[in-house]
Amino acid sequence: EIPIGGDLDVVVAGGGTAGFVAAIAAARNGARTLVLERAGFLGGHIAGQLLEHSAGFHDAKGTQIVGGIPAEVVRRLKELGASPGFVRDDTGYTKTRVPILHEEFKSLVPLLFMEAGVEFLVHSPVVKVITEDTTVQTVIVENKSGRQAYRAKTFVDCTGDADIAALAGVGFQKGRQDDGLTQPVSLLFKLGGINFDQLLDYVEEAPHDFRLGVSPKSLRGEDYVNLWGFRTLLEKGHSAGVLSLARKEMHFSGWVRTGEGVINVTRAQADGTDACSLSKAEAILRRQVLEFVRFFRQFVPGCEHAYLAASASSVGVRETRRIQGLYQLSDEDVRKGRRFEDAIAQGGFPIDSHDPLGNSMEAAENVPTAFDIPYRCLVPAEIDGLLVAGRSISAERKALASARVTATCMAMGQAAGTAAALCSLKRVSPRNLDIDELRSVLRAQEAILA
Repeated sequence: EIPIGGDLDVVVAGGGTAGFVAAIAAARNGARTLVLERAGFLGGHIAGQLLEHSAGFHDAKGTQIVGGIPAEVVRRLKELGASPGFVRDDTGYTKTRVPILHEEFKSLVPLLFMEAGVEFLVHSPVVKVITEDTTVQTVIVENKSGRQAYRAKTFVDCTGDADIAALAGVGFQKGRQDDGLTQPVSLLFKLGGINFDQLLDYVEEAPHDFRLGVSPKSLRGEDYVNLWGFRTLLEKGHSAGVLSLARKEMHFSGWVRTGEGVINVTRAQADGTDACSLSKAEAILRRQVLEFVRFFRQFVPGCEHAYLAASASSVGVRETRRIQGLYQLSDEDVRKGRRFEDAIAQGGFPIDSHDPLGNSMEAAENVPTAFDIPYRCLVPAEIDGLLVAGRSISAERKALASARVTATCMAMGQAAGTAAALCSLKRVSPRNLDIDELRSVLRAQEAILA
């Protein structure tokens, strides 16, 4: 009784960080491609979560490790005036970062889809998966038009939570081994009306309050200021009863010319795969946003007249399901910069794991050199016809805390989309795809492989 909405070569579930790149890659490689996105817009965390910047394009040595479609997106953003491209990370945590104007990015993604010939549906979450002989054959979505079924030769799960994989019966892990807790969820917000001269006066007066990779004076005259710290002021705000959350640090990404800054500080413990848990977290985080706006006005120099300019569209999730794939990227693979013959992308961001209880970092380990992400991490161990890209690949928890950042997820998306197109056009399963051919195509399309 459910109408068939279409027969596709590739269906990508999720039009976010990994998904939008996967869809473009699949379409450019000759596959008729459809994206099914649960939100009302495309672009994921960068577009809707006000993510302060995109990171992971360079390793700790400053070598560029992500190219291809993700680097093309950076170039397009620069052309729009929506990003300066790669700039230094003032905190020294990474070599570079890419500040992005979120609204321009949100409009760029559908433009890229139209150019590549990608079809898409928004407000269309997948609610059921139909398999045959352990192979995904059809997905069912529910939206304003009711329920529709979409068939495809190959599916790509870029939901971030491995929703399609879980519905198909793929095994997964979630959270810490001892208590199952995941990294906390957040709600980023943007402040306007900031006086950066006064704020930077404070940074020069109290450099001990910040993690700085450059001298405080070198922040003067820059268009983009990246700060990590504010511990003393946060303690004062909590002691005064202004803040209910006792944070030890926060991340501030400032656009000096506009007098704006994106603030990453709110925290709540929640299960990102549970609707009730996410709803409770939404209320807690919205309350924290109002508290922190008051805190900035009262305690942070240069922010006396600050106002809430924007807030994320919904709760931002760092960690949920990690599938059981043909290979599990290990923590030591990341720490030691291991290479693999079936590598399809590289990572190099620090192991960045936030304390589930929300006060500080659980782990902030430097990754000295780039590491490979094997194709096998994207291929479920027991279910076929499906690839998984983004923060739900097969990986140990600390390994994923490095690989989950946007540039790495986009690189995985390009690999998954390209692989899905090749599988569909050659009528082979993902586990039987010729890896050398995939790597050759990725290199030809400017992806950077070691």
